[in-house]
Amino acid sequence: MLEGQQPGRRIELTGKPLVLGRRTAADLVLPEMLVSALHCRVQIEAGRPALRVTDLQSTNGTFVNGQRVTGKAYLLPGGTLAVGKHVFRHDFLVPYPSEAEVPDEPDRTVAPWLPSLMHDGPLRTDWCYRPATPPRGAGFAVLALAGERIGLVLVDVSGQGPQVARHAGAILRALREMRDLTGPAQLFAHLNGCWRLVDHDGLFFTAWAAVYDPATRRLVHACAGQHAALLRVPGGEMQRLDVLNPPLGLLPEAEFAEASIAVTPGSRLRVFNKGAFDFMDRGGRRWELDDFEAMLAFLPATDSAPEQVFAEARRLAGSPVPEDDFLLFQADFAG
Repeated sequence: MLEGQQPGRRIELTGKPLVLGRRTAADLVLPEMLVSALHCRVQIEAGRPALRVTDLQSTNGTFVNGQRVTGKAYLLPGGTLAVGKHVFRHDFLVPYPSEAEVPDEPDRTVAPWLPSLMHDGPLRTDWCYRPATPPRGAGFAVLALAGERIGLVLVDVSGQGPQVARHAGAILRALREMRDLTGPAQLFAHLNGCWRLVDHDGLFFTAWAAVYDPATRRLVHACAGQHAALLRVPGGEMQRLDVLNPPLGLLPEAEFAEASIAVTPGSRLRVFNKGAFDFMDRGGRRWELDDFEAMLAFLPATDSAPEQVFAEARRLAGSPVPEDDFLLFQADFAG
C-alpha cells in the first residue's frame, strides 16, 4: 500500500482471488466512501507475473496505472492499482521465472528502495527490476529537489555476493536524504568522497544521473563509468546521453563534468544498467548497447513498457535466467 490508511502495509496474494471493498464481506476492507461495497477483484493467473484486475461495477472506478478499468485489466509488476484514495503497487518478489530462484531474505535489500511510480506531473514513470541470484547491486532513485526539480540516479555496484546488494541499498537510502542537489557533477563529487572503496570493503560503483527542471525543460545529465541513457524524441530519433566520468569510489581527487539538453514534450527517457543488454543471444553472440538500442527502436509503442522490454530481452537471450540484475527505468516527459 503506497497511499491510504496503512501506507507500507503488504498484502500477500495466494491462489485465492482477493476482493477489495468497503463492506466486511470483502477480503480487504477499505473503509472510505469512495470505495464501493465490493469494488474490485485481484487474482493471480498461473504462468504470468501480471495480476488480473476485475472491476465489480464500482461507482467511482478502479484504476490501473492511472487508467480506468473497463471490465478487466492486467497489473504488471511495478504497476499501481488505485481504489478510492488507496493506491497499491504490485511487487513481484519472486525472481523471474521460478520460485526455486528466490534469494535469501538478507540479499533482498535493493527492491524496497526502488522509486514509486509517477502518473501525474512533468514526468510519468515506469520501471522493471529483475534481480539476479544473488542480486548484483543495481538500483534507482527519484529525488524531489528544491524548485520542483526532479533528480534521477541509477547506481550499479561492482562485485558479487550479498554485500554488493546491501551496499547498493545503503547508497540509495543516502540518496533519498538529498534535497539541495544542483546537478550530476556535484552529486558525483559528493558520492565519490562519501563512498570511497577503501572505506567500504573495496566496493565501488558506476552511476548515471540527471536533474530535470520542468520550468525550463532542461535536463542536466552525466555518467560515472556507466554507459549512456537513451532519449527518444517525438518522431523516433534516439539520442545518447553520455558525459563520461570515472566510476565512483575509485579516485579520491576525481573531477566530474556534466551536460545539458532541452527536452521536447513527448520525449521518452530510458535509463538502465548493463545487465539489461549484456547477455548471450541464441546465436551465441554477446549483446552490446547498439543491439539493445536497436531492439528498443523497433519495438511498437504499445509493446515498449519496461516489463515488455524485459520479456523481449529474455526471449532473445540464450538463457531465460538473467546473469545480472535487469533494471530499466522509463520516464515520459509531459507537455
